[in-house]
Amino acid sequence: MAKLSNNLQGSGGISPILSRTRLISSDSHIVEPPNLWDSLESELGDRRPHVITEEDGDWWYIDGKKTMSFLGINVGKRFEVDSHELRTSGTFDQVAAGASDPDLYIKENEQDGIWASVIYPSQGLILYAVPNSEVATLAMRRYNDWIADFCATHPDRLKGIGMLNVDDIDEAVNELKRCRKLGLVGAMISVAPPAWGSYRLPEYDQLWAVAQDLDFPLSLHIGTDRADPRIGDAAFRLDVKHVPPSSFVNSDYRVRITLADFIYSGVFERFQNLKVGAIEFELSWIPVYLHRLDYAYTDRPPRGPEWRKFEDPNKLPSDFFKSNIFISFQEDPYGLRLRDVYGIDGLLWGSDYPHTESTFPRSLEILDNITRGMSEIEIEKIVNKNVRRIYNF
Repeated sequence: MAKLSNNLQGSGGISPILSRTRLISSDSHIVEPPNLWDSLESELGDRRPHVITEEDGDWWYIDGKKTMSFLGINVGKRFEVDSHELRTSGTFDQVAAGASDPDLYIKENEQDGIWASVIYPSQGLILYAVPNSEVATLAMRRYNDWIADFCATHPDRLKGIGMLNVDDIDEAVNELKRCRKLGLVGAMISVAPPAWGSYRLPEYDQLWAVAQDLDFPLSLHIGTDRADPRIGDAAFRLDVKHVPPSSFVNSDYRVRITLADFIYSGVFERFQNLKVGAIEFELSWIPVYLHRLDYAYTDRPPRGPEWRKFEDPNKLPSDFFKSNIFISFQEDPYGLRLRDVYGIDGLLWGSDYPHTESTFPRSLEILDNITRGMSEIEIEKIVNKNVRRIYNF
């Protein structure tokens, strides 16, 4: 998109509803400090996530593999420089100050017009790409402790999302319960589980049941495809220096498959109050997706036992999407124009602070651009009321 004006505050152009509403970001992040996982040294040694300083910056290593440098070194810079000048590596002291300090987190986001945030990890996202189940599980558990402490400093304004490794479903159920006791407000599961672990399987019903009973939303966040632990190290393929642009353009592919598995396998029939979120995949894919969901259900012949009918003959797949799935988007310039197809009650806006593609510090200006023509009631829902309801602010 075109570079936006540097004069965000005081421009007088922001719509009244955005100016007076307490914005809540449904998708923000922290940047983990280099020592976060040091307490796992006795259990995992150098297999734990740890930082090694190299010529071009500090890099995270996990289970002996180089993963990525620190996200948060480019926050806001995409509005100032050509994208080819943005960096993919740096040092922790170059990260936005608020990204690992809760008090500064609040202050920096207030400058962007944001009152409260639902918080996801940064390096933690890469744990899903680590095939070793023990390393992934222990590191996720340690992160859950840390983010709970981080958010406890401002519990009414910082809400943490935990991480679950569902390689062992019983273990994941116990960790989900523990996350709830820690004060977290939801948990992540992999967007794409291994082929043998599809969410269509009835073995997951115990996890869905606990999430429903605890009123604990589950998140499918971009960048969390699960590396197959049965394959081992060969499944660990991560090279952040050489990522084709096509992978960013088609990022919603896997979440569409997974959401369809939830719907067609009857998960939302059995667990009518379960909430599942598609996080950071934008919106514009949804209208055609809903049409295809319904078309496959109503117009195609069955091809095996998974082509089942819902118990309620009046229900269509798109009905379950609208009732049980919520979507966190960032700055899709087209998706809101088609909101009549999928409704407004499941739409949540997020700034993605402090990542490179974040709307920070232009969130108000970007929101004003993409919500033009919407009613004040609709705008207030997507920037405040929906996220308050789903995450119990």
